[in-house]
Amino acid sequence: MGQNVRRHAPIQFDHTGYNSQGVQMRELSARSEAAIAAMIQGAEDAVLAHTGRERITFRIIWPGYEHVECCDQVVINPGGRPITRAQLGKVIAQIFARFVEKTRNEPCRSPEWNLTSSGIRFEHLMLVALVNVWDGVWQADVAVDLC
Repeated sequence: MGQNVRRHAPIQFDHTGYNSQGVQMRELSARSEAAIAAMIQGAEDAVLAHTGRERITFRIIWPGYEHVECCDQVVINPGGRPITRAQLGKVIAQIFARFVEKTRNEPCRSPEWNLTSSGIRFEHLMLVALVNVWDGVWQADVAVDLC
């Protein structure tokens, strides 16, 4: 018999007044929490409080870089208070920034997804949502904006 594991609804990241557009990871990683809170919808929502967990596992699996391991533990009750959407967005963007840096010296097996200065750069990445893929494991829904 298979284990019945409840998955949680995706956590959306949008600028105030927009839906399903995402937020630039560069902005999330570089700005203060107060600045992020002023620019995204539901910034102060305690987005993972309902999970009953102390932490989640965040994984990045990027096309062409499946061989590059990226699996981080994210504390979702920092200081005993539930993490907010703004805080979570910042943490996820910072993990992505480290991943992009880590891939710099790695071969990409899918050239169209190459994370290099001549390909997809960190400033092209938009965090659209955080998706619960299995039990306490979450992945980012990322859009690439080359404009």
